[in-house]
Amino acid sequence: MGGMTPIATGLTSIAGTLGTLNTIVSTVQTLSGSSADSGDLALRQLQERQALEMKKAAADTAIAREKMALEAASSEEDRKRALKRAVARQKASFGGQGISSANGSAQAILLGLFDESEDEAQTRAKLDGLKSAALEQDLGNRASINVLQRTQLAQRQKLDKQITGLRDLF
Repeated sequence: MGGMTPIATGLTSIAGTLGTLNTIVSTVQTLSGSSADSGDLALRQLQERQALEMKKAAADTAIAREKMALEAASSEEDRKRALKRAVARQKASFGGQGISSANGSAQAILLGLFDESEDEAQTRAKLDGLKSAALEQDLGNRASINVLQRTQLAQRQKLDKQITGLRDLF
């Protein structure tokens, strides 16, 4: 009977270790936030949600681009009208002063008006280009975040499966 005590103590120690290991496995599985059974469903739901979000983002981007194009066309029309008014006003001013608009100085002033107007148009075009690039970058960032989220979920599911495998061993 004296020989049974060390065996019983060893079995008690192993049982305690297995209990502790089982507790650790349960804790890790709880912290991981999902079970292995619902993993595939969660991945499908995430992919579907991301696909809908990307479609909405693409539609929003298309609308924003269309709005930018309409605003650019309107701004260009306004710029041309303002230039015509400025040229007419300047020619009238020259005429009132008795200066011919064919004169070199008068032509230089009129060309300056055209140059200013062109500079303004180029500035607007650059701004529209930056806005368009920002829209593209936003879509790219969303796609990158989606990939990251799917990868994280897949890794979490992989961990859950490994934990379940450990639990089955003990």
